[in-house]
Amino acid sequence: MYKAKLHDGEVEVMILAQERKADLVILDDNAAKKTAKYLGLSVTGTLGVLVKAKRQGIIKEVRPLLAEMRQKGFYVSNAVEQMVLEQAGE
Repeated sequence: MYKAKLHDGEVEVMILAQERKADLVILDDNAAKKTAKYLGLSVTGTLGVLVKAKRQGIIKEVRPLLAEMRQKGFYVSNAVEQMVLEQAGE
């Protein structure tokens, strides 16, 4: 199957999403995102959730949350960070 390149948790998320006919799957790994899309699942990442939360007024700013995530080991390239902050209007 598609398990070879993915972590067990990512595979389980996709299986559960298919079983439950989920509207959206949250994955950050590029290989996992591609696989989920191939399987016909709608996908976003953690940063996409933050941007949507900002747009909906659930959070005030993305920047401090992103900084905290980076401090705790979440990897984000500078280019992606800039793109996310622009999308969030920051």
